[in-house]
Amino acid sequence: MNSSIYKLRARWFRDEFVYPLILTFAMTGFLPNLVHALSLEPQLHEKVTVKGQLVTLADLFDHAGLNGHTSLFRSPDPGTTGHISVQRILSAARKHGLNILHRPAFSKVTISRSSRKIELDVLKDMIRNRLEEKHSTTNEMSKLVININNKTKDLHLDETLQGELALASLDWSSRSRRFTARFSLSGREPVVITGTADLMIEVSVAKRNIAKGITLRRGDLELKPVRSVNRRAPRYSSIEDMIGMSTKRSLQAGKPVNINDLEAPRLILKNQLVTILLEAPGLIIRAEGKALANASRGEAVKVLNTQSKRIIHATAEASGLVSVSLKKSVASGS
Repeated sequence: MNSSIYKLRARWFRDEFVYPLILTFAMTGFLPNLVHALSLEPQLHEKVTVKGQLVTLADLFDHAGLNGHTSLFRSPDPGTTGHISVQRILSAARKHGLNILHRPAFSKVTISRSSRKIELDVLKDMIRNRLEEKHSTTNEMSKLVININNKTKDLHLDETLQGELALASLDWSSRSRRFTARFSLSGREPVVITGTADLMIEVSVAKRNIAKGITLRRGDLELKPVRSVNRRAPRYSSIEDMIGMSTKRSLQAGKPVNINDLEAPRLILKNQLVTILLEAPGLIIRAEGKALANASRGEAVKVLNTQSKRIIHATAEASGLVSVSLKKSVASGS
C-alpha cells in the first residue's frame, strides 16, 4: 500500500514539475546553448591586458572552460608590455585540458599589465620639500632640481594597491648629489626611487659674445640657472650692478660673468688727448695732455703735458678729463 502511494506521488511530481521544467529549458534554448558552449574551441587573443601578477587561461582564451582560473605565466611589470610565443601558450594550455585544434595565424601574444600611475612630478615635489625642510639649502635666487632615475615619465604600481603614497625616508649626499627615497603605500614593501638633487643658482650670463672693452647694457645679460658647486668665483648680486661696467676680457654667450671679468668703464684711453685741470686755492689752470695709460673714474694715470713735455701724475675724472693737485703733482724730465 505504501509502495503504491510512493509511486503515485513520484509520477505526479515528474508530470507536474520535472517534465515541464525540461520542456521550458528546451524551449528557451538553455540546454542547446550549454552544450554548444561546452563544445566551442578555445580562441586565443592576440593582445591581452591583465591586472594582477599572473596570466590565467581565461585572460588568454575565449571559452577557456572550467580551468579558466588556472595561472600559466607571470605578468609583466605594472604599466609595461611583454610578449609570449603562441607555441609556448598552446603547450601550457593543452597540459591543463584545453582542446585546441587550430593554431592561430599570429606567432606571439602581446600581454600588457594595467597599473596605478603616479606622476614623477608628484614624487619630485615630495623629495624637494623634504630636502628644503631638512637642509635649508634654498633661497630666493636658487632652487633644487630633482632628477629621478626612471625610464618612463611616470611611476607605475600594481593597480590593486590603494591608499596614499608617503615619503618614508630620504637619504641625500650634498657631495655626490645622489639620493635614495623610500615611499610607503598601504603597509606594502617600500617603493625605492633613486636620482640626483642639484642646488641650482641663477647667475648672470652673456646673451651673446661680447668683445673686450665694451660697456654693458641691460640687453647684453640674462639670468641662467647653474649648479651651485660650479659657482666658486665671486659674482655680482644682480644684473643691475653690472650695467655700465666695462668688459676686461671677451665674454662668451651663455657663460656666467664674474666680478673679475668686469671693471669700471674706461674714461681715459692710452694715447688719447685729454684736458689737464690744475686746481689750487684761487687758481684753475687748463692744459692739453696725452694719456700714457687707460684709466677709469678715480684711477691714477700718467699724462704727458704736450707743451712742457713733462709727465704729470693725474686722476681720471670724466671722459677726456684728468685733474691734478699741486701737492701731488710731480714733474719729471722728458
